[in-house]
Amino acid sequence: MSTNYLLKRVDFIFKNENDWEDVLKKSITRPPQELINELISSELKGRGGAGFPTGLKWKVASEEKSDVKYVICNADEGEPGTFKDREILSRVPFKVLTAIAICGYVIGAKKGYIYLRGEYYFLQPELNKAISEFEYFCKEINFDFSSSVRVNGGKKRRTKKQTSISFIIRLHG
Repeated sequence: MSTNYLLKRVDFIFKNENDWEDVLKKSITRPPQELINELISSELKGRGGAGFPTGLKWKVASEEKSDVKYVICNADEGEPGTFKDREILSRVPFKVLTAIAICGYVIGAKKGYIYLRGEYYFLQPELNKAISEFEYFCKEINFDFSSSVRVNGGKKRRTKKQTSISFIIRLHG
């Protein structure tokens, strides 16, 4: 197995060495299964407590038959004492949006949501600005994908699973 993947580099997240526009353009010209295979080979894992393999998650989602699918970026930051979601969204929002869009391409979703915890409401204006620029670029390259931010307004703490289920119900209700 090759270890020459950018996804394995520790400093990949915060360095602005890659051009999100080129990454998106190149990614959507590749077959979805090729991107899934690359993710599986990279051994990239989710940042939550379970560390679930991202490639496997995308593979399963891509195989699910549905007319409508969504990509949800759960930035609830439920782990005590962590601020990774806030830092990533505030410092490199276009990397997050690009990843959401590529995931959408791979699994067949045309809409992405960034779910923010209520305390991070202050990130919403800058994220919305980034989303507008990102969606404009998507239209330029004829890629049908949109994103939006949803902020949890409740004060009651829920588990991540409860939060995600409640969020999905609100999408369809």
